[in-house]
Amino acid sequence: MIVDKAPLPGDEVDLQDAPPSYDALDNVPPPLPRSEKAGPSSGPPSASSQYLSPTSPTGKSSPLSLPSGKGSGKRSPSSWFSFGPSARASKEVRATVQGLLRDLVKQTDAQGAFGVLESCADACRSYDVSLSALLQERNVEGHTPIYWAIINRPAGGPRPDEPDIVTALLSYAAPLSDATVDEVRLACLHTSDHGLFQRLRRSPAFAPLSGSDEIILGSNVPVDDVEVEDVPGDEIGFVAKFRMPMFQKRMRISQEINLEFIAKGRLWLLRFLVAQNADWRIGYQHKRTGSWVVVLSLLPHSPPTSIDSRLVIEDPRARTQPPPEPLPSGPPSSLLEAVEGMTQQDELQESARGSSKPKPSIQLRLKRSEQLTAPSSTRCTNHSVIAVSLEEDALGHSLQFEGCPYVESDGSLVARLEARLIQPGPECIIC
Repeated sequence: MIVDKAPLPGDEVDLQDAPPSYDALDNVPPPLPRSEKAGPSSGPPSASSQYLSPTSPTGKSSPLSLPSGKGSGKRSPSSWFSFGPSARASKEVRATVQGLLRDLVKQTDAQGAFGVLESCADACRSYDVSLSALLQERNVEGHTPIYWAIINRPAGGPRPDEPDIVTALLSYAAPLSDATVDEVRLACLHTSDHGLFQRLRRSPAFAPLSGSDEIILGSNVPVDDVEVEDVPGDEIGFVAKFRMPMFQKRMRISQEINLEFIAKGRLWLLRFLVAQNADWRIGYQHKRTGSWVVVLSLLPHSPPTSIDSRLVIEDPRARTQPPPEPLPSGPPSSLLEAVEGMTQQDELQESARGSSKPKPSIQLRLKRSEQLTAPSSTRCTNHSVIAVSLEEDALGHSLQFEGCPYVESDGSLVARLEARLIQPGPECIIC
């Protein structure tokens, strides 16, 4: 006979402390592997980790301001970001950096923003997160952080003693995708900042050289100078001036020179190229294969417009030759003055005979009966263009030949585009 024995003191069993059943263990996932980069999981969080942790105790994003204190030096990424195992940590670092970048482009303190960007870059390297990809994601109100940095850039740019956050973002984001380059163009267009656009266009991150251009020009981006001026008293007129180094060599080898600029609320592309068979760059117009062609078109995001314009290329001697000094007016007051006047006139005539006379300027009219329209993207091959072959002008045809008088002694070609946004008539309204 079994007699129930009363439990002795201390033999009571707490069911909460009992080990789980085997059935319960079937649904428990295996523990995640510990990341050596994540650091130990125990111990109180450091003061610095509270600034850039993914969420604050209230569940909101961390503030952008850097922690300050006496004697605080440069912080390592692990002291700024303290997370758990690697898979979860990478996801949290990604979310935290996205929030910091959103706050960063709203800041007016360039020094502080630059410091946060460097810390984000260090943390992304430590946790194998691509900062370049985060900078090029359109996760800030439908645009990239680079777009908003350009939009919020102070007028006239940062002070000389301040870092340029736009340049820093572009350097961390390189290489840029076509979509990001398009975002940069759009931001410069929205701010009508032609100066910043030209500076960015020369940077390797924005417009890297082709292989042939890199060999011809060296490691630096070609300094194709583009200046845009409004015409005083003419709301629809502008003048764009260009200087293209090593023009003939680049045309013969690279076979294309692209000049982008902003004028009258639009993005423009003036392109010199060597025509190919069924060439989409000239709108599939019939041009002799191998001929040199100048093309004017709009870039994406530009509203359609009518235009009447001309491209002018002057003989360099016409720009550098000083005007003749005016002769004295009125009758000579003495015999000596009369003799000196005759001698001066003879010297001027002798000087004119010794120097070659500048050739007439090349003038190519660029017009279109219908409005110019912008393509939907830079990859679109079906859009309206104005294309004129240099062979259509006897003087323009000479640009292809060695010793052309319109090319500078250093190989540069200087040209200007005079334009008015108006329906062209039978006569050039600019000439």
